[in-house]
Amino acid sequence: MFTSIGSFNAFATHNRAGEIIFKQVGDLRIRASIVTYTKASSIDADRDTLILFWGDGTFDKVGRNNGGGKGVIIGPDIKYNIYTFEHTYPSRGTYTMSMTDPNRDAGILNVNPPNSENIPFYIETTFTFLNSTFQGYNNAPTLLQPPIDIGCVGQPFIHNPNAFDVDGDSLVYELIIPMMAVGTPVPNYAYPDQIVAGTNNIMTLNTFTGDILWNSPRKAGEYNIAIRIKEFRQGIMISSTIRDMQIIIDICDNRPPKIETITETCVVVGQTLTFDVNASDPDGPPQKIKLTALGGPFAIDGNKAQFDAPQQYTNPPLNAKFTWSPDCNAISSSYYSVIFKAEDNYQDSIGLVDLKSVKIKVIGPGPENLVGESSLTSIILKWQQPYLCEITKNQYFKGFNIWRRVSSNSFQPDTCHPGLAGKGYEKIAFNQNTFDGQSFIFVDNQVERGKAYCYRVEAEFALTSPGGFPYNKVQSLPSNEICVLLNLDVPLITKSSIISTGSADSSLIQWIKPRITDFDTLANPGPYKYILKRGLGNNPSSFTEINGALFTSQYFLDPIDTSFIDTGLNTQNSSFTYLVDFYAGNGDIPYGSSSPASTVFLNVAGSDKKTILTWHESVPWTNNSFVIYKLNSLGTFDSIATTQTRKYEDKNLENGQEYCYKIKTVGSYGILGLPSPIVNFSQEACGIPIDTVPPCIPTLSITNDCLNNITNNAIVNKISWNNPDDICGISGDTKGFRIYVKHEQSSTPELIYETNDPQQLYLEYASEEYGLEGCFYIVAFDSVFNESPPSNIVCMKNCPDYRLPNAFSPNNDGHNDVFRPYPYRFVHKVEFKIYNRWGNIIFETSDPDINWKGENQHGKNVPDGTYYYSCKVFETNSSGVGVDNPLNLTGFIELIR
Repeated sequence: MFTSIGSFNAFATHNRAGEIIFKQVGDLRIRASIVTYTKASSIDADRDTLILFWGDGTFDKVGRNNGGGKGVIIGPDIKYNIYTFEHTYPSRGTYTMSMTDPNRDAGILNVNPPNSENIPFYIETTFTFLNSTFQGYNNAPTLLQPPIDIGCVGQPFIHNPNAFDVDGDSLVYELIIPMMAVGTPVPNYAYPDQIVAGTNNIMTLNTFTGDILWNSPRKAGEYNIAIRIKEFRQGIMISSTIRDMQIIIDICDNRPPKIETITETCVVVGQTLTFDVNASDPDGPPQKIKLTALGGPFAIDGNKAQFDAPQQYTNPPLNAKFTWSPDCNAISSSYYSVIFKAEDNYQDSIGLVDLKSVKIKVIGPGPENLVGESSLTSIILKWQQPYLCEITKNQYFKGFNIWRRVSSNSFQPDTCHPGLAGKGYEKIAFNQNTFDGQSFIFVDNQVERGKAYCYRVEAEFALTSPGGFPYNKVQSLPSNEICVLLNLDVPLITKSSIISTGSADSSLIQWIKPRITDFDTLANPGPYKYILKRGLGNNPSSFTEINGALFTSQYFLDPIDTSFIDTGLNTQNSSFTYLVDFYAGNGDIPYGSSSPASTVFLNVAGSDKKTILTWHESVPWTNNSFVIYKLNSLGTFDSIATTQTRKYEDKNLENGQEYCYKIKTVGSYGILGLPSPIVNFSQEACGIPIDTVPPCIPTLSITNDCLNNITNNAIVNKISWNNPDDICGISGDTKGFRIYVKHEQSSTPELIYETNDPQQLYLEYASEEYGLEGCFYIVAFDSVFNESPPSNIVCMKNCPDYRLPNAFSPNNDGHNDVFRPYPYRFVHKVEFKIYNRWGNIIFETSDPDINWKGENQHGKNVPDGTYYYSCKVFETNSSGVGVDNPLNLTGFIELIR
């Protein structure tokens, strides 16, 4: 295809690295740039134009744009080239832009060695045209770190492509095999850590940060890797870019510098982020280092980050300060990445580096000074205007979201993870911007009497599509919480507490009457009636009037008892929920009812040397803390802990002994003028610790002497394992081990060994039937025979050994009279045949011992001479006898009588 369009030198050495990036400049128009890094000395292969295939069946010759059309030399024998062109596509869809050049760099160790220059260099970028009316434009991430880096044999190599996405889309990285054509990887490829492979030669890629760590190269030379960078918007991949990059490893007496700084942080707009970056070098001084920084905070529009490191090489140690005061348009749900690079000046081309990735999230400030007040039928919210980020470029600020819940949640917002999802709030209004001349304002008309509503407000930011629709939304920190009670013209429960547990279980219920200022007695004259009702469980479907729990008064201000002790309950098996119906006049329909409130129900489960306490309740107020009480030896309850969660583990207990507990909850409606704190108790509940926890998982390892050329048959698997107590710290819990093996033809594992000695950590084993072969694992068990999950599985194979002599003397002198093999192992059978000089079979057997006495098939002696043999050797294993893959032996036997 390419030779019909242009003429290239098919044998020149040329491309080192490159990628294709793009920017969407219209609904269907793309500006694409091919970026290559080439061998500057390969003048014959220098390309002033490249062919860019657009993925829609068309292509263009694209001229080089940088360096006056000649490219730019950026390092020893490295030229940087950019080829940019625009293209309009026929319709929306997914397209793959690509470029192929016939020449890679020569001498790449892991690409078709030793002829890498004959392998084409192929890069591609796939992208999707989104519905720009609703989803916005799609722009490829910019790769800020050049794709050629240098390292030394035996020293860690670190690299990061430093991708920055201007749209705030999420990026994911993966290593792939470099390509030579569409869908075609380069031939004879090996990942760099497969060259002189070993435990001290491992390459890893952090899929979320893009950090590449190769620890450590073992052979000098040039290597190429490919990184696919995938771009996601709202969980859907919208582009992927393949960067083909080169790593140059040299032999050098040098150690890399070291950077120390933070790894992740957040900054709220309106604040200044400052942190130190320290660099040192084990070989300096006199060796010097240079500290640089690249990343999104330096590339964005608006307030850019500053880094005050010297621009020249400096004697270590070196301290520099990163400073950034981001503006409102920098707010993003994705982290910005800054790559700090310390490089020494060992030599011009092989200075070693250390990289540190720092993730920075920019958070929108929360709305301030939220207040609320109630009217007859609504709640009015107000908060401070101006808001710090209400004026932004391109209408990035969209408005305020209003969140509401019944009862308070006075949590402390997480600066790095704003948002109210999962906090019990419901979003009731979107992108509000109403202003009353002094404050932002929102009126909530969807409210009910007798409920305490709690609110928070957050700002929302988003990019805007050409159609005016928001995308890539991000929320600010939430405001302070404000709780407001709509007119209190119905009762409000303030206590639902268990008093006693046992034969006379009882609970105490308390409530407050409607407020006289909120209840119209003229429109609703007496008499007045309060009926306390009970339901079973936390969320009952029905309620029943409690005997004796009817309270009446002729006039509203007449005093009545607003507490009641409910007796004859079974609190050990269930919680109970209460509500108060309020009647005015002589009607049968309640004027209103309180919100229901349940008692606290405690569960106690026994585990190994501990009890696990969990509890739950359903109440219209918020419980902020929980006090755990435990029954002591004197028969009274002592507080042993306080927690903010609904779970507690009481540890270091005696198995088999009963322990009893109860819970005290402490909460509030969060509204001034209402009773606070609200304190309630659960029922008493008991549990017995019992060992249901298995030991931790042991680790199995197996070796044998197969590789040591032992010629006898006494080879066994040397099985060793660890006592998991040494790792998990459960002293004395493991009491023994069981070892299992599974053979290929067996559907179930077979127990081959069990020991009750936790100190035994070694076993020698071989099967008479299967030899060494099988997949082994081990489990640990404790004193009550709880068994751990299986360990790692180690699979072993037999190592058959079968060798034949080349002479024997069947003369009946008692020495060497029979032709048989040397001592062998793991051989099930043979197909052994002996031929005379005319090719006729004179002897054959399937017996691995052979035992040929120098006779033909009729039992007569054959004459002295040289005889040819063939032998198929079938090893012992569990999949049969290796019929499909026998070992073939041939040779000659000298028969001397």
